[in-house]
Amino acid sequence: MTVARLTLPKLVRSTPVRIALLLVLLFAAVNLVTLGGAYLTLKAQAEASIRADLSAEMAGLDISATPGALRTLVEARARAADPKERVYLFVGDDGRRAGNANARMSDGQVILRAREGERLSDAGYMKEVRRLSSGILVVAQSMQRLEDLRGTFLALLAFSLLPTVILSLGLGTLIARRSARRVARIEATLRRIAAGDLSARYDPGRAGDDDLTRIGKGVNHMAARQEAATEALRQVTSDIAHDLRTPLQRIAVLLDELQSKTGEGDPRAPLADRAREEADRAVRVFQSLLEIAQLEGGGKIGDMTRVDLSGIAAEMAELYEPAAEEAGIRLSTNLPDGPVEIEGNRALLGQAVANLIENALRHGDGSDITVAVARDQAALVLSVADRGVGIPEAERALVTRRLYRLERSRTTPGNGLGLALVAAIAQSHGATLDLSDNAPGLKASLRFPKA
Repeated sequence: MTVARLTLPKLVRSTPVRIALLLVLLFAAVNLVTLGGAYLTLKAQAEASIRADLSAEMAGLDISATPGALRTLVEARARAADPKERVYLFVGDDGRRAGNANARMSDGQVILRAREGERLSDAGYMKEVRRLSSGILVVAQSMQRLEDLRGTFLALLAFSLLPTVILSLGLGTLIARRSARRVARIEATLRRIAAGDLSARYDPGRAGDDDLTRIGKGVNHMAARQEAATEALRQVTSDIAHDLRTPLQRIAVLLDELQSKTGEGDPRAPLADRAREEADRAVRVFQSLLEIAQLEGGGKIGDMTRVDLSGIAAEMAELYEPAAEEAGIRLSTNLPDGPVEIEGNRALLGQAVANLIENALRHGDGSDITVAVARDQAALVLSVADRGVGIPEAERALVTRRLYRLERSRTTPGNGLGLALVAAIAQSHGATLDLSDNAPGLKASLRFPKA
């Protein structure tokens, strides 16, 4: 059994991976809230500590001293401090400066600048500025401590989230792949059942009694019930057809004998002829029912060889051309150059094409009929199209049932088995019968999948 490949879109849509993603998002949100709250709290505490240090430093300077004394005091503090950590600066009204940094004013703000040959902190500074009567006094503390705190929390967040994300997604992917293989087996079983193979069953393997196993067992139970019911219906149909075919054949023989004993002037002759026609029609109905039952029952159709669809289409079109001409209908073909080969039974495929042409002749309202063979990307297509009134879309799925006839077809010859037999022949060849609007008219297409 072929298992569908687990592509990325399917992987993301799988329930285990979605659950893993949801848990990862939930864990990440909790981590972000918890660590974010702790970071904001510690950051506020660190900022308050820096402001307290700056206030203490500012208080330690004698701001009431003369400009010269204050300049000397600032120089002493500046020599003992690293400008990357702390900056002391006094700018007098006379333009003279003291300290371990330079400064400039911009929109009323003090912008610190490094002195030649020195560097300031890349993390920026928290400053306390006092405007004195003799100048401006600046004490600044580097915010590197806050930058380090932020880096620590980012690293902590990464180390706590990444392993969880990788582990959760990894486990989710493994579970998803295992579940996807089992789901693919269930889907393959359902496809085989939908295609008519009622013997298809899901094999749970060594899986435990989980939800997928229970679903698979439910599919098997449904298929078994449907197979039994269908087989019973087929058997009844086959038995009835077998039991009635022999009496009908005997009736036909008796009618032949009656016809042979009635002369041209005998008033019973037309009645005998009509009786013989109805007996022949009944035999054909039961013969068709037997063929459909055999094909739908998966019986061997035999003589499966390489056959040319174009050749079969041309042969059937040529066979029915005289009947079409007699009815005033133009029967044409649209066939590709060269053979279009498939593996099939030539007699059954010929019968399918014949049924489609007969259906178009009966119900195409005298319109032109085209028999065509074409290739598309996925299939080889043999079609018969007419320009009649067509079939309403709501009834296209019904006309392939046995003995089903449209209301307007009740007065035309036929038994409602032609399209049912075509559908059964298509199914036995792994093909499908598609009925579509020919705008106007009906287009019946046999689609054979490419090998």
